[in-house]
Amino acid sequence: MIVMTNKKKKTVNQINSAIRQLIEASQKPLLLAHVRPDGDAVGSMVALGLALEEIGKQPGLVFSDGLPKRYRFLNGSEKIKTNIDFSYDVVISLDCSNYERLSSPEEINQIHINIDHHVTNENFADVNFVMPDFASTTSILAKFMPEWGLAINQDTANALLMGMITDTIGFRTNNINPAFFRIAADLQEKGANLVEMYHRGLTLHSAEASKLWGFALSQLEIDGHLAWTSILAEDRKKADYCGMDDADLTNHLSSIEDIDISILFNEQKDGKVKVSWRSRDPYDVTQVASLFGGGGHPQASGAEVSGQMDEVKLRVIKETKKLF
Repeated sequence: MIVMTNKKKKTVNQINSAIRQLIEASQKPLLLAHVRPDGDAVGSMVALGLALEEIGKQPGLVFSDGLPKRYRFLNGSEKIKTNIDFSYDVVISLDCSNYERLSSPEEINQIHINIDHHVTNENFADVNFVMPDFASTTSILAKFMPEWGLAINQDTANALLMGMITDTIGFRTNNINPAFFRIAADLQEKGANLVEMYHRGLTLHSAEASKLWGFALSQLEIDGHLAWTSILAEDRKKADYCGMDDADLTNHLSSIEDIDISILFNEQKDGKVKVSWRSRDPYDVTQVASLFGGGGHPQASGAEVSGQMDEVKLRVIKETKKLF
């Protein structure tokens, strides 16, 4: 297997050595991930932050959008900030496929380490550890952190396992394999609570999220094997839902019977719409997400599209239907 560093192909051993050297040389690493963080991004940041503290580092953890309420149960999540108000010497990007999707990218001049599992990753850092064969970024960390001189304790294991569970919708996406389950088992042996991480990461929802689902699902539309709906800014206000994420509604849409592709349109600030696609084999939604400047996985992709909701929906649905 090969990965990228400084735009040149390197072996996994070489890249592990490079990451370890950067970590050992740093004292105040800055950890970033993508905007509107999901469980994999949160689990990656919390786990790596805790492990770095264990070896005497002073990591800074930043989500400019803030930490979604549903992930605040993780020990270590209270260290996450919404702005960079501290000094740092190494910048590590987690679970992010391109520079533009990073939280607070305008403040960062250089990304030193990029750790990700998205096949559409643009290798934007000095050292790019991009492993598309892994079903989550948290599984990459669980596998390789010991090789970087970082230990995995119970709190770290919980954060990693939670990310693995949420990014695979409870071990049921088509990109998991026996090695993924072995990593999960190793985390359980280190003290991770599978039942609690599954419940808190996937099945537990706030009353506000439930209300938001109600508003969105009342607008559900189906055309053949394609389904879509939208979350409007006014829906979030009526539901008293403060986050800009989709409250995990995307995964619910993908479970609708006889639907091969689902789309969720999520109204954002500044005249933009976050579009999330989910699909079943053989439909590769990266093909359509890339048309709108996005990317992700063949069965789970996203893009942020400028324009009014109705206009964006028309364009996206038209292009998505071509996959059929």
